[in-house]
Amino acid sequence: MKFLKSPATTGLFILLSLSLAGCPSSYQRLSKKPVEQVNDHVLTTKEFANLLARKLRNFDALAAKDPSNIHRVKEEILRDFLVKSLTLDWARAQSIVVSESTLDKEVDKLRANYPDDLSFRRSLAQENLSFSEWREELRYVLIEREVFKKINEKVKNPSDEEVKRYYEDHKDQYKRKERIYIRQIVVDNEAKADAIRNDLKTKDFADMAKKFSITPEAKNGGVVGWIEKGTVDYFDRLFTASNGVQTVKSPFGVHLIRVEKKAPASTATLDEVKPQIVRTLKAQREQAEYVAWLDAQLRSSKVLKDYDLMNSISVDTRGTND
Repeated sequence: MKFLKSPATTGLFILLSLSLAGCPSSYQRLSKKPVEQVNDHVLTTKEFANLLARKLRNFDALAAKDPSNIHRVKEEILRDFLVKSLTLDWARAQSIVVSESTLDKEVDKLRANYPDDLSFRRSLAQENLSFSEWREELRYVLIEREVFKKINEKVKNPSDEEVKRYYEDHKDQYKRKERIYIRQIVVDNEAKADAIRNDLKTKDFADMAKKFSITPEAKNGGVVGWIEKGTVDYFDRLFTASNGVQTVKSPFGVHLIRVEKKAPASTATLDEVKPQIVRTLKAQREQAEYVAWLDAQLRSSKVLKDYDLMNSISVDTRGTND
């Protein structure tokens, strides 16, 4: 038996069984042994163990020991490595590259999401990633994006006839329940609600919402928008309420609500849902194109997997201080 420690942040050990793997006693030789090879791309035992540890760190100790979870994650690692290798080979054949300047711009854009460099470095440490490793992973993401663009160049938008046929075949999906369009002011107690209700006799509802409402839509004058019947239980009585400002209590506070529009149950028209249908049909075509592309790459590639070695890597959830 030989232990490969996972990153300290995971609190896990990754255990390699030499008897199953049939590896030499030397740790260095063991760690370099391929678990998977795709053409000239090699995933070593050490790299596989590190990836496994990184993925399992998102599980609790009990889930990380579940054989079905471990097997699923292992298969996911093999699949991801296979797809990545095929993508990189095809990108190379198509002369698809990401320039250093393009990569630097993307790095700067993502780093700008962190308050400071320390926070950024800490997030990498939590993932057990060096900056250079993270940068290369980002490079692959950009290459993958360009590969997808290239693959999908031949994918055409669906015709109007195809969109209409899809609409007719899936019309039940576009049925809408009775709806109301509402604007609201939410406060944290009834006394405030009563005072605002009185002021609303002479003051503008939207202005009062911006000034007093405690919910996010306050900045838009309290506009919530369309609500379907049955979506929010404490709003359902508004569908039969009389005109005027209604008071509703909820876990969020006291709501002063004005119903501005009502719409009966209906079916969305083809024109209303056409953009959505176009996106759906195009996504289906892109998926089919990608599956065909992946199948072609697999048929022209050499893929070797050492399942015995992969299965010999087991997980011990003892803490790093045990």
